[in-house]
Amino acid sequence: MVNLRSGRQDRLLVIVVWLLTVVVLGLGIATASPILLVWGVLGLPAAVFLSYVHLRDTRSGPPAGPGGVAEPTSAEPTSADDSPS
Repeated sequence: MVNLRSGRQDRLLVIVVWLLTVVVLGLGIATASPILLVWGVLGLPAAVFLSYVHLRDTRSGPPAGPGGVAEPTSAEPTSADDSPS
């Protein structure tokens, strides 16, 4: 399985999503526009979920093993059949 990690550049996208959500919700409240209120309310859970995923994926690497060294993770299982002859 492929490890997908959020990079630091993704922080800008999270900020843009939050900014657009707050602007749309604010305009919807100020103008009493139902469609803007709907998009603002739908944008809130999306922004929260995006922030959760971004924060989860930008944490430091995998937890350290017994010796204090991070254990490498492999995308492919290893087996005795793969050893060279």
